[in-house]
Amino acid sequence: MIPQEYWKYFPARKLPEINLAGTRFFLDLRLWECRDVDDFSNKFSLDDLYPTSKGFICCFDLTTKNLFHGSREEYEQRKQELSIVQLPSISKMDPVGYRAMMGLAPQKQGQPLLEKKRIRKSKGKRL
Repeated sequence: MIPQEYWKYFPARKLPEINLAGTRFFLDLRLWECRDVDDFSNKFSLDDLYPTSKGFICCFDLTTKNLFHGSREEYEQRKQELSIVQLPSISKMDPVGYRAMMGLAPQKQGQPLLEKKRIRKSKGKRL
């Protein structure tokens, strides 16, 4: 995570929205959470999502409009009220926020905001 002062280099913008089984959430990478567009008290951490090779997967509760936190038995009992949702990777859901987290420039200029330290000074000499 980059230091808070580097976020000032990125222009103010509207947060991207993701759709989880019909409920819209703002994706806020700075706070590492998703907040319901209509009810900000309804939120969850991105740490609660399960990573896969192509992104994330979660079990969404359609009655509470939040992630399902329960046992396998509870899942089997309430299967009709739950939905399995697959999400793409963070870099695809919010490319601008992802560039900020990685310390890259807002535009694709290739200049990082954080200075990289040089490990060795070879000056082109062979070792």
